[in-house]
Amino acid sequence: MLVGVDTTLAGAQAELVVQAKWREHPNRDAPEHVRDQAEVWAGHARTELEWAKSLSKRLSEGAYTMADDPGSWRTVPDHLKMRT
Repeated sequence: MLVGVDTTLAGAQAELVVQAKWREHPNRDAPEHVRDQAEVWAGHARTELEWAKSLSKRLSEGAYTMADDPGSWRTVPDHLKMRT
């Protein structure tokens, strides 16, 4: 599961880099308010990325009991378990 999270985080980080380059050299046809809106979106994205990194770290450290962990509060039926 964490591999998927880490891949998503890497993609989000790469997208922030692309957005930063656009904000440095925006399309001349873009109205000024669009650049300001892009700054707001980038700020939200950076905050969400930091939260997601923190969550990923907590998950990898075992902060939560998962449904298929021994002693969990519920048991995952066999037909729903991931096949490896």
